[in-house]
Amino acid sequence: MVIYETDQAYIMTTQHDHAHISGELASQWEESAFKNRRHKQDFVYAAREHDRGWIQLDAAPFWNDHVSAPYTFIDFPLNPRFVFYRLGIDEVEQGNTYAALLCSLMYKELVGRTEHQNAQDKQITHAYQEAEAQRRQRLKQELACGVTFDHQVRTDVRRMLFCDELSLFLCSREPGTPTADYEWFAEGLSFPAVRHESGRVWAEWLSDQTVGLSFFPFRGKVGITHTFKKVDKEKIRTFGLLEAYRSSEWTHRTFTVEHIMEVEEHKENA
Repeated sequence: MVIYETDQAYIMTTQHDHAHISGELASQWEESAFKNRRHKQDFVYAAREHDRGWIQLDAAPFWNDHVSAPYTFIDFPLNPRFVFYRLGIDEVEQGNTYAALLCSLMYKELVGRTEHQNAQDKQITHAYQEAEAQRRQRLKQELACGVTFDHQVRTDVRRMLFCDELSLFLCSREPGTPTADYEWFAEGLSFPAVRHESGRVWAEWLSDQTVGLSFFPFRGKVGITHTFKKVDKEKIRTFGLLEAYRSSEWTHRTFTVEHIMEVEEHKENA
């Protein structure tokens, strides 16, 4: 679950809804970046479905007694987390072998970003990474890959990570939040293909409904719908997290993602 807190409520976005935003961004990526239509379809499928392992977990969110707040994707325990990571990739593999390879590699990168001090956590993480390395070896054999294919895969995983980070930028704070207030994105989104600014892409809210990017790989302005629940804290205290979450209505916000240069040009011509 992607969660941020207000004075009266928790704003809760399921991982799968967050991934659907990633998929919508991926679908708007410039066609020229892909070798053919099938290649792009596989990429979009991977971006959209990469978090499907969280579907069951997010249907019944858990309360974290240590911090007196709901568990999020950041602090959810590793053992069940990795079980459902694998389950999600299994399900993706049933529908698309190439997408499963991309999802496995994406999680390799994300899991590798966290250094665990606890010996048990290190062991659990190592076991997960080893199992997924074996899966990727098998998938590559099935796909009969070569040097050109490996380059394509690395590029697609970077694109997926960019869409993932941009989706988190949209979901993890109130619209209009200054970029400097984001814990992970204060210095921009990561995209190594951007050679300037050390591979970072600047993102900022231009209004409560518009986000601007310094690098724009999409075909044009991208319309996004963010689906979430606003779960009242008083309701949680009265009924518990599960009942409060399930009884809260789904809410929808719409955003537009634009190129900052286009916005600046519009202002100059106004």
